[in-house]
Amino acid sequence: MRVFLALLLLLPTFCFAQTAKQPDAPITIGTKQILHSAILKEDRTLWVYVPKSGDGAKTRYPVMYLLDGEAFFMSMAGTVDYVSGQGKMPEMIIVGIESPDRVRDLTPTHYPFWASGEPANDLKTSGGGANFMAFLEKEVMPYIEKRYQTQPYRMLVGHSLGGLTVLQALVHQPTLFTSYVAIDPSIWWDKELIMKQAEKALTQKDYASESLFYAVANTMEKGMDTVRVVQDKTQGNHNVRNHLLFRETLRKSKNLAWAWKYYPEDNHGSVPFPAQYDALRYLFKTYALDKDLKDATITVDYIKNHYRAVSALLQYQVLPDMGTVNTLGYISLSEKRYDKAYQFFKLNLENYPAVGNLYDSMGDYYVAVGDKKKAMEAFKKALSLEEVADTRRKLKSLEAGK
Repeated sequence: MRVFLALLLLLPTFCFAQTAKQPDAPITIGTKQILHSAILKEDRTLWVYVPKSGDGAKTRYPVMYLLDGEAFFMSMAGTVDYVSGQGKMPEMIIVGIESPDRVRDLTPTHYPFWASGEPANDLKTSGGGANFMAFLEKEVMPYIEKRYQTQPYRMLVGHSLGGLTVLQALVHQPTLFTSYVAIDPSIWWDKELIMKQAEKALTQKDYASESLFYAVANTMEKGMDTVRVVQDKTQGNHNVRNHLLFRETLRKSKNLAWAWKYYPEDNHGSVPFPAQYDALRYLFKTYALDKDLKDATITVDYIKNHYRAVSALLQYQVLPDMGTVNTLGYISLSEKRYDKAYQFFKLNLENYPAVGNLYDSMGDYYVAVGDKKKAMEAFKKALSLEEVADTRRKLKSLEAGK
């Protein structure tokens, strides 16, 4: 409780009292790291973001692998930092992967032609997708998992050709990632090859453990709409038409959790930014509690059941949030629902037995119910784990009989 009160007291200072001139200081959101790839026979650059709470901590995090990392790293890191800070998703490590030749890296076949069938010099290096995925699976992932505290949850995010790579992984390596985000993917590639492969794979394989968010930009000619475009055969409208056809395949998929969203106000270049946010909100839509903390119907069983569901969503154990449970305990204590307060404080101690502040909270409970002996025991235990002035003051007050 002391941490919560301290933050309330300091908040106005942080917000309004910083008037003194401060020296310039860099704002750092991540690091660039060079990894030599034996598979690709070249050095590759990774952009890595680690949550603030992960600096030197033992907390483990799910990992997002972000294609075209140099283009989307900053916007994605900011989005993840903000949304997780609101308690709507877990904090995540983000690994942005640069591609010096994205045509080579992000295409599954050699196909030097545009969607129209016209030859394309810009696509002559295409077809290195299999090597790139081997690099990601066998070199990047082990490198990240060795250096950082990671959970088994992995997300793959890509735009355009990167979105095509995401769908390739979903179809051919579905267990490599837990969730997939395809943003306006280039499904026209090689005569819509991925559409044919997905039609077979998504209806035959069991995708009960995977999820997909699929974003579609408005690349249609002016005056065209999403109803008439399905029957339209002009080349200028083929992207949206193909995406609508892919949605029909998704509807026939076997147990895949998916969402498909069309962005009528965004083109191919602008759609990644809103799609990033929407993808995270969809994939973690059941992560946050669906009740306000002051809701009197919240019980310990409700909290336990919610976090069992979160654990199932992330596919690893997630303990009830310590701060949330402690707040619930103090809310119950302030409303003189003592048995409920005790149950919340007890749950926290069961899950986090080495945190001194939680024994301090239990001590506050015992003070409230008039059990001086147990309150002193709780404060002493808290101090044995962490010396805190406020806890020491409360213990001395009890010992003096005040």
